[in-house]
Amino acid sequence: METHPQATGEAKPRTALVLSAGAMFGAYQAGVWQALEGRVQPDVVVGASVGSLNGWAIAGGMPAAMLAERWLSLEAAGRIRFRWPRRLLDGWVEAGYLQLWIQELHSRLQPQCEFALVMTRVWPLRPELVKAPEVTWQHLADSCAMPFLFPHYRLQGALYTDGGLMQALPLWAARQFECQRVIAVNVLPTFPLPGRQLASSVMRGLSRHSFEEPNGHVLRIQPLHPLGGVSDFMVWSRHRAQRWLQQGRDDAERAIASPFWCV
Repeated sequence: METHPQATGEAKPRTALVLSAGAMFGAYQAGVWQALEGRVQPDVVVGASVGSLNGWAIAGGMPAAMLAERWLSLEAAGRIRFRWPRRLLDGWVEAGYLQLWIQELHSRLQPQCEFALVMTRVWPLRPELVKAPEVTWQHLADSCAMPFLFPHYRLQGALYTDGGLMQALPLWAARQFECQRVIAVNVLPTFPLPGRQLASSVMRGLSRHSFEEPNGHVLRIQPLHPLGGVSDFMVWSRHRAQRWLQQGRDDAERAIASPFWCV
C-alpha cells in the first residue's frame, strides 16, 4: 500500500491527469471528473483531441457539474451535416458549433495548473506537445481536427491534425512533467472504426517520436466495454451523454477506491 508522503516527510508527489481522444465519448471524461473533483488536485493536465477541451476546462477551474451540463447541451452536434469545402483544410463536416465552443472555452478560462495538449504534425509525422500559456484556440481546434472532417489551421507555417491520431492516450507526455502519479482516462481502449488501431501502429512506427510511458504509478480509468460504435462516436445524443457521464462517475469511484492509489 502506498505510504502517505506527509508521514515520511517526503515531498508530495506530482500528479498528472491525462485525457484521451474520443469525440462524443468525451462525456465519459466529464463523468470521471465529477467523481474526482475535490478529491484529486492534479498538478498537470494533458489532453489529446476532445481530451484537450475537457482538460482545458478542468485546468481552468470549471466546476464538474458545469462541464457535465455542457455535455448534455450539445444539440448542435446532434447530427452530421456534410458540405463541399472551399479548401481541403476546411473539412467536409459543418463544424461551426465546435469552433464556437472552442473559442468560448478558450476565452473564458485560463489554466490554474500546468496544462498541455497534443497535436499531430503532418510533416514530419510526429506528435507535438504544446504547453500553456502558448496554447491558443487554434491549438485546441487542431488537436480536435479529425482528418478530412473538421477544419485544420496552419500554425507557424506547419500543418497539424488530430492529437489522438497516433495514440489516443498520450501517456508519454506525462514524462515531460516529471510526475510520479498519473490518472489516465482513456475512452478509446479500442477504437470503433475498423483498421484504425493498425493505422495508428503503423504511424507510430514511421515516427521517430518516443512513446515511452512514465515510470510512476498510473491509475487507468476506462470503460470495461466499448462505449459505442462509429455513429455514437461521431453524433451527439443527450441520452448517450447521460449514460456515459454516469458510467464515468461509477468507473472513477471504483478506481480511486483501490488500496494501491492514495489521493
